[in-house]
Amino acid sequence: MTLLTHTISIPVWLFLLMLAAMLPLLVKLLSLLYQFRRGDIIKEEQSDMVVYKIRNQRRPAIPKQSSASVDEQKKQEEKTHLIQMLKVLLKEGDKGVRPQTIADQLSLSLSRVQTAMATLIDKNMVEEVSGMSGTRYYLTQTGKDYCRSKTR
Repeated sequence: MTLLTHTISIPVWLFLLMLAAMLPLLVKLLSLLYQFRRGDIIKEEQSDMVVYKIRNQRRPAIPKQSSASVDEQKKQEEKTHLIQMLKVLLKEGDKGVRPQTIADQLSLSLSRVQTAMATLIDKNMVEEVSGMSGTRYYLTQTGKDYCRSKTR
């Protein structure tokens, strides 16, 4: 008796299920074979092993911005935030303003406000006063003069 004379009956649904399970693997295998034939996959032999590397992978083109323009945009944005903070401080007057109030009014993070206030303190436009009720920021005379000169 030979193998050809004896057959095993396989239900059609089982055959379709096996085919469906193998389909993604076959698609990927054919895709890799196509890339290999086209030259996108390179075969390199390194000592005792073979390495296949993919080259020429196509990626969507992303417009490149020069780092100078990105830096300029960040500086301009920071300058805008500083001016807005000075306006809030000028509007509040002699009461002083808490950092959280500035962050809420300008929709900024508290850390960004504190960093900007440190810059303004270094430029002697804002004075920081820490007390029992928390930290408050006040405009100095230099800051008031600057705001008045910019509003004219």
